[in-house]
Amino acid sequence: MIASVNKTKEILDKYSISAKKRYGQNFLIDSNIVKKIVETAGVDESTIVIEIGPGLGSMTEELIKKAKKVICFEVDHDMVNILTNELQSGNIEINEKDFLKVDLNEYLADNYRTIVVSNLPYYITTPILSKLTTYESVSEIYVMVQDEVALRIVSLPGTKDYGSFTVLMNYYYDCKYEFKVSRNCFYPSPNVDSAIVSIKRTKRDYGLNNEDKFVKFVHSIFENRRKTLINNIMREYYIEKDKIERTIREIGYSIDVRSEKLSINDIVSLYKGIGL
Repeated sequence: MIASVNKTKEILDKYSISAKKRYGQNFLIDSNIVKKIVETAGVDESTIVIEIGPGLGSMTEELIKKAKKVICFEVDHDMVNILTNELQSGNIEINEKDFLKVDLNEYLADNYRTIVVSNLPYYITTPILSKLTTYESVSEIYVMVQDEVALRIVSLPGTKDYGSFTVLMNYYYDCKYEFKVSRNCFYPSPNVDSAIVSIKRTKRDYGLNNEDKFVKFVHSIFENRRKTLINNIMREYYIEKDKIERTIREIGYSIDVRSEKLSINDIVSLYKGIGL
């Protein structure tokens, strides 16, 4: 199995390549972690898995044993060459494409549980997760991310990690910190630890007609964390201050509250209350 340091070095030597910093490549070398991720995701023969940035294929190798189909997106030609040569299976599709530029609808199939299972490159984690929110057919996401990003995703109101990213991820999903992964489980070893987060699309309906406007509103109220909620709103929107103050009081806060104190439900109520 590729998920070992010796096998990883052997494959890299075989193809005369090394990890590329520009792609954020840190290869998973712990087979127990690989199996734990796949088990956590509950991959079975009724599951179609989308894997973003499979690299050398240590997790891909385990996924194709369990899933109906594994659809990979990889931008590095060298990695695509390795995956094509080393993983011979009828249920894998390897696409040499930038996931951020792909219309995922072209790859989704009806009547199957479609999930994402990936060790995400740190430098594009947020754009990838933001893109995935737009695809309702992707019901669940199981991703390895930088530990501090995982903590941001699951953080609570009033904590230092809580912000617009937290609010929007938890608007669309139920998010759970599954387990931490040591930096020593990778080759080359990164400077930080990682974590697995499960992200499952929620059935909650907040009754908003224009989610794009709501997303913009969420970003705007966290734009400057040192400013009060009122000041952040008034900087972006032409709304009477009295109306904003009245709405803030109605949802149970003082007018000098800062945005990070509000829960998702509070923010939705505020958005509706001021008439956006």
